[in-house]
Amino acid sequence: MNKSQRIYFSTGTTGNAGNAALDKTFQVKLEQDIDSLEFLSLKIGTADVYQNFNSDYGVLFGRVLANGGIGIPNVRISIFIPLTDEDANNKEIYSIYPYKTPRDKNNEGKRYNLLPRVAKRDPVTGIITPKQPFGSFPIKEEIVGNLPFLDVYKKYYKYTALTNNSGDYMIFGVPIGTQTVHMSADITDIGKYSMNAASMVTNLGYSPALFTDGGNKIKESSDLGDLPNIETQEISVDVRPFWGDVENFEIGITRQDFRIRSVLKNTFTIFGSVFTDETDMQWGTTRDPDKNRPHLLFYHDGGDDGVGIKSKRVGKVTETIYYYPASVSDAEINSGNSDGQLLVMDSSEYSVYKNGGDFVVIINCNRDKVTIAEDGTETPVPESFQGGLYTSFRGFMTLEISPEDLNLNWSQSGDHLKMKPIREILKFPQMATMSWNCRNNSTNNWRDCWTSSFRYDNNACAAKDNLAWRNQHYRFCGGCYYSVAKFNGLVFNNKDEKQDVHRGWFDCDHINLGCHNSVPYNVGAIVTNDSTSVTGNTVMEMPYNITTSGGKQVFGANWLNIGVYLPQTNFVYDNYSYNEDRPRSNSHMAVDFSEAPPNKQTYYFTDNLQKIGGTSVNTCSFARSDYHWTDFIEVPKEDILAMNDYECKGIKTSTDGVSIPGSSYNLKGKYRSGCIVPSGDPITWSVPSPTGGGRVNGECDNATCDCRTYIYKGLDSSDVINYMIDLGIV
Repeated sequence: MNKSQRIYFSTGTTGNAGNAALDKTFQVKLEQDIDSLEFLSLKIGTADVYQNFNSDYGVLFGRVLANGGIGIPNVRISIFIPLTDEDANNKEIYSIYPYKTPRDKNNEGKRYNLLPRVAKRDPVTGIITPKQPFGSFPIKEEIVGNLPFLDVYKKYYKYTALTNNSGDYMIFGVPIGTQTVHMSADITDIGKYSMNAASMVTNLGYSPALFTDGGNKIKESSDLGDLPNIETQEISVDVRPFWGDVENFEIGITRQDFRIRSVLKNTFTIFGSVFTDETDMQWGTTRDPDKNRPHLLFYHDGGDDGVGIKSKRVGKVTETIYYYPASVSDAEINSGNSDGQLLVMDSSEYSVYKNGGDFVVIINCNRDKVTIAEDGTETPVPESFQGGLYTSFRGFMTLEISPEDLNLNWSQSGDHLKMKPIREILKFPQMATMSWNCRNNSTNNWRDCWTSSFRYDNNACAAKDNLAWRNQHYRFCGGCYYSVAKFNGLVFNNKDEKQDVHRGWFDCDHINLGCHNSVPYNVGAIVTNDSTSVTGNTVMEMPYNITTSGGKQVFGANWLNIGVYLPQTNFVYDNYSYNEDRPRSNSHMAVDFSEAPPNKQTYYFTDNLQKIGGTSVNTCSFARSDYHWTDFIEVPKEDILAMNDYECKGIKTSTDGVSIPGSSYNLKGKYRSGCIVPSGDPITWSVPSPTGGGRVNGECDNATCDCRTYIYKGLDSSDVINYMIDLGIV
């Protein structure tokens, strides 16, 4: 059985820059029967200890700290070794290492540092670090393949270390006596705590003048002191011998901590790309208005023009962030009675980038504060703790393209039928469950289902009680990337006679029927390929999940990840409707919860005082959450880079649901599909898709779920994956 001995220190009590008097050396009596010696998150095997007794060197260790107690990874530490007089006369050596003091500069004007000279791409993950290299330290390939570099490395950089995930470092075999210990840190390259240009302006108060490319990149400088992301420090340390004797078995180790001056903020990123319908197009219009037939078809009467992806357009998206402040406890949130304490985040409190339909939002964590314990583990601390770092965020987001950004000031009139458009607004996340106990499998519709056997649980937008909808939110973690997913449901109805609206649906609505009679006129369907009469769809590179008997490739009745479709629907106005004076709506896109006049509810097309969250009201234009399920998806950085390498805008994974076509790379994120049931907080996703959705070829009666993942980077010139990389966020 292995036996270890731990040495306990009071973390952060040893010296820092400008306070070398606090340096400490620890003499420890070592028991002969132990296997290892542990301190901080580090360990020394005693086989090495005993064989090196009575030696003339020491062991230096310590922790790099920020925010009063957070250990910072990927910080470089070294014992500075001055250039010898002999090597100063060697032009090759001097050109690489001209440093007699740490303040001396090389021929590029850069002082002594340990930061990488060039960025490198990890062959396994594809991640490139650092995003912007500012240092002069040679990479491994240069050291191995260049004899002068190798000589310099072996002689002058022999005592060098990199902090681990707890911020700890150890250098074994350090010469005893007074040594200059150097630290090089790049706060854009410190693992999960890495900052970006936007966060340095928003959170650290740096002047925008220090940045370029619209504030996305750090302005180049050879003087490391001018760079907002670089910190270098030197501290003089008296390194004591690491020694022992045969009687006392004592060893000595020297500790030196460093403190980064920047007050770090832990952030996470939400990104996606949004598109909507073309000008003057709306779902839910009758194909022949003069007959007032309540067919749920496309607006135009010109073939497939209105349902093709090439007809869609992008507009500037408007985001609203709702969140729970740290003063609201997890217990209060989980109780379901705390929605009144939700707050709307002011746009000055986060960073946002937009380009066409693409959006990228960077938000600070504000909950679950932690510090680093003596053994290197993260330890929760109360809100009152001075220092530490927040690690999470709880809230939700809404997305819309406002009429001011893309016009909706138009209407369509037929004989007795007057319609105005309305564009869908989405909340992320949202889902409400439905029980279809009387489904008619032979006709694929829901006729006669509007009795007491119909149950509408946890109803959301435009409901009389939308508390469950307001309480649905997501828990985000610092250092992570998140995107959005939406289920694109389909509805078809070809009944020519008067129809009643029950719980927001028309009689005889066909739900998630892939293509009715081989024609993709289901509301919400998007044709992705060209035909003899329509061209331009294929070049948009939209993935498809349905193939009709006529050869049309269509997307619908399934989840789309990253790309978000905000359809334009309609409502009937001027007091005319086939539905007993109830405002007729497209049951696919909006909910009419009218029981009977005069108790009708018209939330979906009328400004109202229904709550969204906290004190924010007005659910007008919000999509119904029993059918328009939405979610956040965590996207690993490796996936983002792999998607960027994939040239096509649309990604349709292989049948195993993970492989990118033509690539050996398997996606690592848990994207929404007909097979994935994620764990939500506090949403419980009991099934992967709304009723009948997520089936192979969009066939709602097919028992086989569609396990493929469908991803769309953005419509037309939009490509949010490439946009994030251009911004330097990934």
